[in-house]
Amino acid sequence: MKIIFIGAGMATLVAAYELAKGGADVTIFEKETEESVSYDWHDDVNGRVFEKFGLPMPERYFTKRNWTFYPPSEKVGVTLNIPESELDLSIERRPLAIQYIKRAREVCEVKMGVTVDSLIIENGVVRGVVAEGAEHRADLTVDCSGVRSPFRESALNVGVKEEDVFVAYRGFHKTYKGTNTQNRAYLKHLGEDGISWNIPDPSGLANILIGRVGKLPKSTFINAYNALKVSNPDISDEVVRGGIFATIPIRYPLERMCCEGYAAIGDAAFMTIPMIGSGIENSINAGMILAKTVLELGTSMDALWEYQVRYFLDRGALHMGVDILKRWLLSAKPKDLDWLFEKGVISSDDMAKAATGKLITLSFFDLVQKLCKGISDLPLLIRLNSVLQKTKKAKRIGMRIPKTYDPKKIAAWQRKVKKLYE
Repeated sequence: MKIIFIGAGMATLVAAYELAKGGADVTIFEKETEESVSYDWHDDVNGRVFEKFGLPMPERYFTKRNWTFYPPSEKVGVTLNIPESELDLSIERRPLAIQYIKRAREVCEVKMGVTVDSLIIENGVVRGVVAEGAEHRADLTVDCSGVRSPFRESALNVGVKEEDVFVAYRGFHKTYKGTNTQNRAYLKHLGEDGISWNIPDPSGLANILIGRVGKLPKSTFINAYNALKVSNPDISDEVVRGGIFATIPIRYPLERMCCEGYAAIGDAAFMTIPMIGSGIENSINAGMILAKTVLELGTSMDALWEYQVRYFLDRGALHMGVDILKRWLLSAKPKDLDWLFEKGVISSDDMAKAATGKLITLSFFDLVQKLCKGISDLPLLIRLNSVLQKTKKAKRIGMRIPKTYDPKKIAAWQRKVKKLYE
């Protein structure tokens, strides 16, 4: 069984290793060199995922602090109170990628600095790739080439809408006095559709993100950066690391992520937490699911659909619900978010669930408490409760994904999914 991976993301690196150990002939094509692979910054990951699959722990990481979230007015913040034992790990992305590339090389071929030009598609079936002018045929081609994958568009005819992506600046800046001791995140910063943050890094730098949905024009970035500096006077203009713009997916996973001979994974399949765009843990889970499924069932269309089903039952359906809440927050009026924060209607527990990709569920007692706090704007509370009910509906529909490959049933399910987000 010959398998080709496009892109050396975390999903690729864990799946390729498992498949090769299981007897598959695996090749990875990555356009970047080992020195420039991945991003030169750290991202948050639930450390338990490494223990869950018996994977090597990252060589460079630290335990993150709890976050404080601010609404557009910045008058009051909600600080998460997650116990230290349950906090995510902040993992250096590039060292992690290099560590796992070295591990993958033990069992499969890894071609760094090699660009894949196109897929080989014959009679609707993906038969491999063309890389730097040469054909490489395979039983399965796995696409881990990112949110703007041209290969996904060739195989599945799925592009990217502005509402599906988050364009963000990420830089590590020197600080003046190091006065900030909080992880500060600003929701709908300046009333715009996006988020900004300032996180004190253990190295003494300010970890800055400024992101907006769909696009981040220069003028928007400059205004947001200047406003962030006013709220956080420790930030200097000297960039030590990063200082680049990146595009990440912030929507529910693809409702169709495979076709004959092809499977999308990682950002190419929109496998991030829609609320914050974090995807390493999801990608590791997806990579292990794909490897286990292919080793058990092969590379037929039935097997590839089983991979999708397993991913949706594991977390894809849940993130359909999270996407509903994200869309509502982005469309909410800034004054409504200010009011929800200032009245205490949005709690630390609510924000912790949203930030970690869980649904906000309210018991009758919870609902009564929020009603008491927010009785002065009952219509807004009713709208919020309606959205929370819709998040549960979205998860239910996701869990009802057809369990076997049946094109008619799949098409009907896809229509239900799309209707949720119209």
